[in-house]
Amino acid sequence: MTEQTAPVHRIIGPTILLGSGTYFDFENPEAAELTIEDVAYSLAFQSRFTGQCVSRRTGKRVYYPIAQHCVIMAGYAEPGHKMAALMHEVGEATCGDMSSPLKSKCPDYKTIEKRCEAAGLSRFGINILSPWYIKHLDLRMLATEQRDLMPTNGETWEMVDGRQPFEAEIFPWEEPHVAAEIFLETYYALRRAGE
Repeated sequence: MTEQTAPVHRIIGPTILLGSGTYFDFENPEAAELTIEDVAYSLAFQSRFTGQCVSRRTGKRVYYPIAQHCVIMAGYAEPGHKMAALMHEVGEATCGDMSSPLKSKCPDYKTIEKRCEAAGLSRFGINILSPWYIKHLDLRMLATEQRDLMPTNGETWEMVDGRQPFEAEIFPWEEPHVAAEIFLETYYALRRAGE
Protein backbone atom coordinates (compact mmCIF):
# COMPACT_ATOMS: atom_id res chain seq x y z
CA MET A 1 0.00 0.00 0.00
CA THR A 2 1.44 3.37 -0.98
CA GLU A 3 0.84 6.59 0.86
CA GLN A 4 -0.72 9.36 -1.20
CA THR A 5 0.45 12.88 -0.72
CA ALA A 6 -1.35 16.09 -1.51
CA PRO A 7 -0.18 17.88 -4.63
CA VAL A 8 2.38 20.59 -4.05
CA HIS A 9 1.18 24.05 -5.01
CA ARG A 10 4.17 26.14 -6.00
CA ILE A 11 3.61 29.77 -5.26
CA ILE A 12 5.74 32.30 -7.05
CA GLY A 13 5.69 35.87 -5.87
CA PRO A 14 3.96 37.62 -2.99
CA THR A 15 0.75 35.67 -2.46
CA ILE A 16 -1.52 34.74 0.42
CA LEU A 17 -4.01 31.90 0.78
CA LEU A 18 -7.55 33.11 1.42
CA GLY A 19 -10.18 31.41 3.56
CA SER A 20 -12.05 30.41 0.40
CA GLY A 21 -9.04 28.33 -0.65
CA THR A 22 -7.91 30.60 -3.47
CA TYR A 23 -4.67 32.54 -3.64
CA PHE A 24 -4.34 36.32 -3.72
CA ASP A 25 -1.34 37.67 -5.63
CA PHE A 26 -0.27 41.16 -4.60
CA GLU A 27 1.44 41.61 -7.97
CA ASN A 28 -1.80 40.79 -9.80
CA PRO A 29 -4.73 41.56 -7.48
CA GLU A 30 -7.04 42.07 -10.44
CA ALA A 31 -6.92 38.31 -11.14
CA ALA A 32 -7.89 37.33 -7.59
CA GLU A 33 -10.98 35.22 -6.98
CA LEU A 34 -11.78 37.10 -3.78
CA THR A 35 -15.19 36.17 -2.35
CA ILE A 36 -17.49 38.34 -0.27
CA GLU A 37 -16.97 35.82 2.54
CA ASP A 38 -13.20 36.41 2.31
CA VAL A 39 -13.87 40.13 2.74
CA ALA A 40 -16.44 39.77 5.53
CA TYR A 41 -14.41 37.39 7.68
CA SER A 42 -11.15 39.25 7.18
CA LEU A 43 -12.71 42.57 8.20
CA ALA A 44 -14.57 40.91 11.09
CA PHE A 45 -11.41 39.38 12.53
CA GLN A 46 -9.40 42.63 12.41
CA SER A 47 -9.84 45.37 14.98
CA ARG A 48 -9.89 49.07 14.23
CA PHE A 49 -7.06 51.13 15.74
CA THR A 50 -4.72 48.13 15.98
CA GLY A 51 -6.84 46.79 18.84
CA GLN A 52 -6.36 49.81 21.12
CA CYS A 53 -10.06 50.47 21.75
CA VAL A 54 -11.49 51.34 25.17
CA SER A 55 -15.21 51.82 25.87
CA ARG A 56 -16.01 55.30 27.17
CA ARG A 57 -18.87 53.73 29.16
CA THR A 58 -16.92 51.05 30.99
CA GLY A 59 -13.31 52.18 30.68
CA LYS A 60 -12.48 48.62 29.63
CA ARG A 61 -10.74 47.43 26.50
CA VAL A 62 -13.07 46.25 23.77
CA TYR A 63 -12.77 44.56 20.40
CA TYR A 64 -14.20 46.74 17.63
CA PRO A 65 -14.12 45.00 14.23
CA ILE A 66 -13.50 46.79 10.95
CA ALA A 67 -16.61 45.01 9.62
CA GLN A 68 -18.75 46.83 12.20
CA HIS A 69 -17.19 50.18 11.21
CA CYS A 70 -18.20 49.45 7.59
CA VAL A 71 -21.75 48.35 8.44
CA ILE A 72 -22.37 51.41 10.63
CA MET A 73 -20.99 53.71 7.93
CA ALA A 74 -23.23 52.09 5.30
CA GLY A 75 -26.18 52.81 7.58
CA TYR A 76 -25.37 56.52 7.59
CA ALA A 77 -24.72 56.75 3.84
CA GLU A 78 -27.30 58.21 1.50
CA PRO A 79 -29.01 55.88 -0.98
CA GLY A 80 -26.73 55.22 -3.93
CA HIS A 81 -23.66 55.33 -1.67
CA LYS A 82 -24.45 52.60 0.86
CA MET A 83 -22.60 49.78 -0.93
CA ALA A 84 -19.55 51.99 -1.48
CA ALA A 85 -19.59 52.83 2.24
CA LEU A 86 -19.89 49.16 3.22
CA MET A 87 -17.02 48.13 0.95
CA HIS A 88 -14.70 51.13 1.39
CA GLU A 89 -12.20 49.04 3.42
CA VAL A 90 -12.06 46.14 0.93
CA GLY A 91 -8.30 46.68 0.47
CA GLU A 92 -7.79 45.84 4.15
CA ALA A 93 -9.33 42.40 3.57
CA THR A 94 -6.07 41.35 1.91
CA CYS A 95 -3.56 43.98 3.07
CA GLY A 96 -4.58 44.16 6.72
CA ASP A 97 -5.31 47.33 8.66
CA MET A 98 -2.19 49.39 9.15
CA SER A 99 -2.69 52.43 11.39
CA SER A 100 -2.87 55.72 9.47
CA PRO A 101 0.15 57.29 11.22
CA LEU A 102 2.33 54.31 10.27
CA LYS A 103 0.79 54.11 6.79
CA SER A 104 1.84 57.73 6.18
CA LYS A 105 5.45 56.54 6.57
CA CYS A 106 5.03 53.67 4.08
CA PRO A 107 4.19 55.08 0.63
CA ASP A 108 4.84 51.76 -1.12
CA TYR A 109 2.33 50.05 1.16
CA LYS A 110 -0.27 52.74 0.40
CA THR A 111 0.23 52.16 -3.33
CA ILE A 112 -0.24 48.40 -2.97
CA GLU A 113 -3.29 48.82 -0.71
CA LYS A 114 -4.94 51.25 -3.15
CA ARG A 115 -4.40 48.79 -6.02
CA CYS A 116 -5.86 45.93 -3.95
CA GLU A 117 -8.80 48.16 -2.99
CA ALA A 118 -9.46 49.06 -6.63
CA ALA A 119 -9.28 45.37 -7.61
CA GLY A 120 -11.70 44.42 -4.82
CA LEU A 121 -14.18 47.13 -5.73
CA SER A 122 -14.00 46.10 -9.38
CA ARG A 123 -14.45 42.42 -8.48
CA PHE A 124 -17.74 43.23 -6.75
CA GLY A 125 -18.86 45.75 -9.38
CA ILE A 126 -18.70 48.73 -7.04
CA ASN A 127 -17.95 52.19 -8.34
CA ILE A 128 -17.35 54.87 -5.73
CA LEU A 129 -19.09 57.77 -7.44
CA SER A 130 -18.21 60.38 -4.82
CA PRO A 131 -14.89 59.59 -3.11
CA TRP A 132 -15.09 62.89 -1.20
CA TYR A 133 -18.48 61.87 0.25
CA ILE A 134 -17.18 58.47 1.37
CA LYS A 135 -14.13 60.19 2.92
CA HIS A 136 -16.45 62.66 4.68
CA LEU A 137 -18.47 59.78 6.17
CA ASP A 138 -15.27 57.95 7.13
CA LEU A 139 -13.96 61.02 8.98
CA ARG A 140 -17.28 61.46 10.80
CA MET A 141 -17.04 57.79 11.77
CA LEU A 142 -13.50 58.45 13.00
CA ALA A 143 -14.75 61.36 15.12
CA THR A 144 -17.48 59.10 16.54
CA GLU A 145 -15.01 56.29 17.22
CA GLN A 146 -12.62 58.72 18.92
CA ARG A 147 -15.45 59.87 21.19
CA ASP A 148 -16.77 56.38 22.01
CA LEU A 149 -13.82 54.01 21.74
CA MET A 150 -10.53 55.80 22.35
CA PRO A 151 -9.03 56.70 25.73
CA THR A 152 -8.56 60.38 24.87
CA ASN A 153 -8.47 63.18 27.40
CA GLY A 154 -10.60 65.58 25.39
CA GLU A 155 -8.02 66.26 22.70
CA THR A 156 -9.12 66.37 19.06
CA TRP A 157 -7.17 64.62 16.35
CA GLU A 158 -6.13 66.94 13.55
CA MET A 159 -7.77 64.82 10.85
CA VAL A 160 -11.19 65.01 12.55
CA ASP A 161 -10.97 68.64 13.71
CA GLY A 162 -14.32 70.26 13.00
CA ARG A 163 -16.00 66.98 11.98
CA GLN A 164 -19.23 66.31 13.83
CA PRO A 165 -19.48 62.80 15.32
CA PHE A 166 -22.65 60.88 14.59
CA GLU A 167 -25.14 61.11 17.44
CA ALA A 168 -25.57 57.39 18.13
CA GLU A 169 -23.00 55.80 20.42
CA ILE A 170 -21.01 52.84 19.12
CA PHE A 171 -21.33 49.63 21.11
CA PRO A 172 -18.80 47.10 19.76
CA TRP A 173 -20.14 43.73 18.71
CA GLU A 174 -16.89 42.14 19.96
CA GLU A 175 -17.66 38.70 18.49
CA PRO A 176 -15.95 38.34 15.08
CA HIS A 177 -18.34 35.68 13.76
CA VAL A 178 -21.30 37.94 14.53
CA ALA A 179 -19.57 40.85 12.79
CA ALA A 180 -18.95 38.72 9.68
CA GLU A 181 -22.56 37.53 9.54
CA ILE A 182 -23.96 41.05 9.94
CA PHE A 183 -21.57 42.33 7.26
CA LEU A 184 -22.74 39.56 4.89
CA GLU A 185 -26.43 40.20 5.69
CA THR A 186 -25.90 43.91 4.98
CA TYR A 187 -24.08 43.19 1.72
CA TYR A 188 -26.84 40.89 0.43
CA ALA A 189 -29.61 43.26 1.58
CA LEU A 190 -27.96 46.15 -0.27
CA ARG A 191 -27.57 43.98 -3.39
CA ARG A 192 -31.27 43.07 -3.26
CA ALA A 193 -32.10 46.78 -2.88
CA GLY A 194 -30.11 47.57 -6.04
CA GLU A 195 -27.29 49.45 -4.34
